[in-house]
Amino acid sequence: MKIQEVEELLQALVDKKATMPAESLKERCDEFDKLFIYESTSFDNGDFSYEDVCFLLEDHSRLFPDKSEHMRKAIINNYHAIQMVHRLVAEKKEINETILKDLHQVLVDGMIPGGVYRTRDLFILGAKHVPPTYLKIFKKMDAYFQDLQDPNLKGLEKAAFAHLQILKIYPFMDANGRLARLLLNYQLELDGFLPVSITKGLRDEYFATIDEFKINKDIVPFTEFLARLEEKRIQEFLQRE
Repeated sequence: MKIQEVEELLQALVDKKATMPAESLKERCDEFDKLFIYESTSFDNGDFSYEDVCFLLEDHSRLFPDKSEHMRKAIINNYHAIQMVHRLVAEKKEINETILKDLHQVLVDGMIPGGVYRTRDLFILGAKHVPPTYLKIFKKMDAYFQDLQDPNLKGLEKAAFAHLQILKIYPFMDANGRLARLLLNYQLELDGFLPVSITKGLRDEYFATIDEFKINKDIVPFTEFLARLEEKRIQEFLQRE
C-alpha cells in the first residue's frame, strides 16, 4: 500500500530537515502556507487569485474593492490560524476541544461567532450525506476527541480521521471545510509529515473519497489519496536544492 511506502520516507525527511538552516525551513514553510491558504479558501470562492493572496498576506490592510470582503477576511484569518497551528505543533500540543474551538474562532473572526457548535440542523445542497442533527453534536464531538487518543490510530490514518470526521459531523455553522483542512495538516505535522494542499484538479477525487467515508465508513480511499499527496510533497522537498 502507498501508505506504508510514504511512512518509510519519514526518516529521509527528518534527515533532510536536520541539515537545513532554520531560515531555509521557514522560507519553504511560508511559501507553502501561501499556496495552502489560496487553495483552501478558493474552495468557497474563487474570487482571489494566488497573486492577490500573496499581496494580501504581505499587507493585511490591502483592500480589494472589486472582490468579496468576506473572502478577504477569510484569507487573513486562515493565515492567523495556520500560524497558531505551527506554534501548537512546535509545543507538541495534541488536538483537543479547546484547541479546535480556538482555531475555528480564529478562522471566522469578524465574520460570525466562532468556536460555538451549531444550534440548528444543516442540509448541504448537492451532498450525498446529511450531517447529524445539532442535538447529537456534543456526543459526537466527545467521541471524536476520544478516538483521536486511540493508540492504534496513528500516522496518515490518524490525520485522515481528524479531517474526515469533522467533515462528517459538520459541528459549526460555517468554515467546517477550512477547519478540517487545517486539522489535517495539524495532525500531519504533529507526526513529522509535511502539510498538504488540494489543488483544483484533484477536487473531484477529494470529494469522492470523502463521500466514501461519510456514506460507507471507508477511510482507506481518502488515506490512499492523502498518501499520494504526501509522497509527492516529500519527494519534492527532498529533491529541491
